[in-house]
Amino acid sequence: MLSLYISQPTWLHRLPPSLKLVGLAAASVALLPAQNLTVLIAVTLAACLGFVSLGLPGYRRLVGVLKTAGLLAAFIGFFQFLVVAREVGSLQALVTATTSSLRLLSLVLLADLISVTTPLSKMLDVIGGLLAPLKTLGVKSQRLSLVVGMMIRSASLLRQLFHTAGDAYRARSGKSAGIGIVAPVVRQAVSANLLLAEALQSRALRKTPHQ
Repeated sequence: MLSLYISQPTWLHRLPPSLKLVGLAAASVALLPAQNLTVLIAVTLAACLGFVSLGLPGYRRLVGVLKTAGLLAAFIGFFQFLVVAREVGSLQALVTATTSSLRLLSLVLLADLISVTTPLSKMLDVIGGLLAPLKTLGVKSQRLSLVVGMMIRSASLLRQLFHTAGDAYRARSGKSAGIGIVAPVVRQAVSANLLLAEALQSRALRKTPHQ
């Protein structure tokens, strides 16, 4: 998962991690209830331009994200369209499905953009600082910051799993997998999470830190 980080220095790498994470949090809060298609399209395009501005590594990452997270967003949108079409009509169902798909895609793009340009260690330092006031309530901020950091990193991990599964399917069948790779990717994600949990436990990261 850590190998997904783009090491080539760019303008986004030079921005303070705190600024990027606060911006991501603000965008998430604003986009979750958003229903305006124009706003969602603008944010999605802005995130795409952000990847392109990173040069060739960013462009390659963008293509991968669109092939994986884009496919997942389209699948969710299609499913939602089928569910609500009978209730609100085809046109309104299409708008609703497109809104949901763009909301998901834009959030994944933004999270991945921040993830690939921010070292995990710096990300955890910032999150830990933001959560430090919770120590007075007895909350283990170091453990919580690790969880939040891993959640942000999971966007890149999910993209990588989709990319790997798609490549494997094309190598075996000679054609695109389509939505058929969703189920195996879910199984791989569960396995990856179990392995991550075991790795964290073996490194004693689940023990109460001395603070």
